[in-house]
Amino acid sequence: MKTISKAGRYSISLWLLLSFTLTGCNAYISKDAQKRFEACEEPFSVTVFPVNVVTGGTMTHDEDLAIEVMQFLRQEQLAVAELGATEIEIPVRWHPDQTKMVKESALAFASAMQTLDIETDYALLVEILCNHDESKVKGVHYYLSDKAGGLADGALRNSHWEEFHEVQPHDRQGGCEVAKLMLRNEWRGD
Repeated sequence: MKTISKAGRYSISLWLLLSFTLTGCNAYISKDAQKRFEACEEPFSVTVFPVNVVTGGTMTHDEDLAIEVMQFLRQEQLAVAELGATEIEIPVRWHPDQTKMVKESALAFASAMQTLDIETDYALLVEILCNHDESKVKGVHYYLSDKAGGLADGALRNSHWEEFHEVQPHDRQGGCEVAKLMLRNEWRGD
């Protein structure tokens, strides 16, 4: 019987942990809503809400960044986007496990969508997490909900991901650039 070295056991454990984290991070997605979203053959319509920027424990809503995201989606022909006027209040609770933060925010966004009457097929919210003085971006998330509040898509990125390495974000503007790359990569499959 062959034994596995200590380094081999560590590598296997790290791989299993990473696999669990990556596959479990979007367990909040509705399988039915996701199937309908993935079946879209034409660009869908989406309401882009003001971007939630969390600095330490304070949340602000950035309409200028939402306009950038909206224009990006139009330019890239990823969606027929319009700006949402409502600010989506989500109580972000910091956790050592970023996937837990994402799940909580995604479910809060879905709940908010159940009370709003949007004209578009979908609603999009981007969330940028920064340190207390906004000199470092710790995470970028997005959530896509259908009209009924079914979560059709969502993702998180942090310093472990390619989009972060490409942009090297230090503030909300850099976080928005990460979000644009995420949306292009996820929705177009680049």
